[in-house]
Formats: sequence, C-alpha cells, structure tokens
Amino acid sequence: MFRPKNSILLGFLALAAVLLWGRLPLAAVSSSQIRILTDPHLDVIYHTLAHFNLPGDRFNLFSEDYVRRMGQAKRDLEVGETGLDREAAALEQRYRQRPRLRFLIRAPFLADDLASFKQALALIDYDFRTRTVPAGVKGKRRKEPLMFGNSRRLIPVFRNHFQAPQEQDFAKRFAGWLEEEHSRFYMIYREARSEWDQQGVEWFTSFWKSRGMSILEPWAARSGVNEFKVFLTPVMKERGLGVPVEQGGEVLFHVLTPLPESRLEAAHSFFVLLHETVRRSTDGLVVFPGPAVPSNQDSLASGVRKNAALVAGHLYLKARFPGVHRSYLSFFLKLPDGKASEVDALEPLFARRFPLDPASRRQVEAFVDSVLSQK
Repeated sequence: MFRPKNSILLGFLALAAVLLWGRLPLAAVSSSQIRILTDPHLDVIYHTLAHFNLPGDRFNLFSEDYVRRMGQAKRDLEVGETGLDREAAALEQRYRQRPRLRFLIRAPFLADDLASFKQALALIDYDFRTRTVPAGVKGKRRKEPLMFGNSRRLIPVFRNHFQAPQEQDFAKRFAGWLEEEHSRFYMIYREARSEWDQQGVEWFTSFWKSRGMSILEPWAARSGVNEFKVFLTPVMKERGLGVPVEQGGEVLFHVLTPLPESRLEAAHSFFVLLHETVRRSTDGLVVFPGPAVPSNQDSLASGVRKNAALVAGHLYLKARFPGVHRSYLSFFLKLPDGKASEVDALEPLFARRFPLDPASRRQVEAFVDSVLSQK
C-alpha cells in the first residue's frame, strides 16, 4: 500500500531527517519518477485522524468542517453513528495532551498495507518472548494470534515510540476505530463518490501535464529524491504532508495533497505539492539565532520554515510562471481568485502574512536565483 519493505532503522532515519534537509544535490527527475496516485486505504487513516482536531497546530492537516461533512455523509448513506463518533470528543483531549501521538500522522508510511498497520497498533503490547498478548478483562493472557509479517516488524517501532501505557491504550483504540470506520463507512463512502474522485484526478492530471510538471521539475531536481509518490486525498484541504523514506540508498518522497473538487482547485492542490517539495530545499536555509532551536520553540521553528518555502515559491513563480503567480498568492492568503486584487496589492499582504527575517530571506532569495539560473 504505502511503500516497499525496508528496515526499521532506515524508517527511523528517514523520519528523523524530515526537518533536516537543506542544500541537496542536483539530480535530474523525469516525469516517470513522479507518480500521481490515489489510495483509499491510506485515506481512511487520515480520515480517522481528522477527528482529533488541533486548531493552530502544525500537525492539523484537515479542513475545519471535515468531521461535519463526514457526519452528513454517514446520514446520507444511513450508516449511523460509529464508535469514533461517540468517543472522539472525549479522546481528542488525550490526543492534545500527548504530543508523541502525533507520530500517527507520519507512521502510515512505515507500513506496507492497511491490515498490518491496524494489527501492529492493536497488538502493540504483544510479548514476543512469551508469544502472548497481555491479560484482558478476563485476566488471562491470550495466545499468539495469527500475525502478518509486517506487523511483527512494526510492533517494536510503535512500542518504542508509544512507551507510556496511555499512549499504547490510545494506539489500540485507534486501531479499533480505524477498523470500524473502514468496514462500516469509508469503503461505502468512497464507492459512492468514485466518479467524483475520478473527476478530481482528471482535473489534477490535466494541470500537471500542462504546467505542473514543468513548474515542479527544477525543485524536484534539487530535492535529493529518487522517486515521488503524490497521493491525491479528499481528506486534506489546503494543506499537505511530505514524508521521505530511505530505501536501499534511495529516497522515496510521499506527498499527501488535496484531491481537487473543481478545475480551479487543481492548481491549488498543485501549490500544496510545490510547497512540500520546495521545503526539501528551503528548510535548511532558515537562520535561527543561537546554536540551535530550543525544543519548546518547535512550533515556531516550523512556522518559519513554512514561511521560507512559501516565499521561495512566490519569488520563483513571479519570475518564471507569472500566469499562476496571482493564484498562488491568493490561495495561500485564502482569498477567492475571482475577487483577488492585482498582484502588486497582494504581495505586501503576502509579506505581512508570511514574514521572514532578513537573514533567512537573503538565503532564500539566493537559492531561488540559483534555481532560476539553471537551464
């Protein structure tokens, strides 16, 4: 589902490197190395995560009305209330209080399939020495269940990350919610909207072939990535996620970007992909005072890195692709394209909304100049 098999160590190294990329070597990237995909098995994980909203948090990837829209879809399909619907409000507080649970947002890309991902979470406290599962409500240890090979690989990964009993309990509950959401609702929901999804893919593909690939190519060449997998997902809205995984000396870059709901939104979905790709180069250009960024300023540091990538995309499109520049500014400023001001009026607003300190801006400008000078 999500990626070919690779070692636990490589998975950890790749995830640890997410915020450490910077000036990466130039390498040609062809269109065959960038695949545009959809995967409902991947989407249902993020559908479940969307019920734990984190307003203002850098890990909040979902639209504000997503859960409301899914509630309406369940009523339309006569599915009824699920366990996740009943428990989400109470357990969202636990999700907020335990930051290590945010690992669930990146964890799917360590798995190979939905079944082993769910099973590894459900059996996170499996005892490999005794080959049993800890006692349940009846007080007896259960014997070794039939287990996928990938589950055996993932259980130590999840257990190492979710060490607190409360975190492991949340992981097991999450697996149960995921199973019920998938079987009772999400499979039916995606079947019902299959034509709509296909239309969204066609809108994005059309933009990709006409302009997207040529816009992204210089940044992809500097990303240090050997293969891109771009997942168009209806769960995301306006934001995306990029997760690199190292495999056999090569880097696979997984990007979640919104599945467009109109022809106009195809460009918006592409801007999210562009932003995640640009960050591969610009995150390392940001200048922080002092020897390091304090851990308690993690969110602030992420905001500065985000702004650096947005500014880089703005400068790049203004110079080379002015035809989509205003749409880019309007999208990230959350202004309707049809009512947006002229670019000259948007740029000062963009600079105020996404400020960048002078030292970091000089670094970003110099890097964009190097991209523009490359033929």
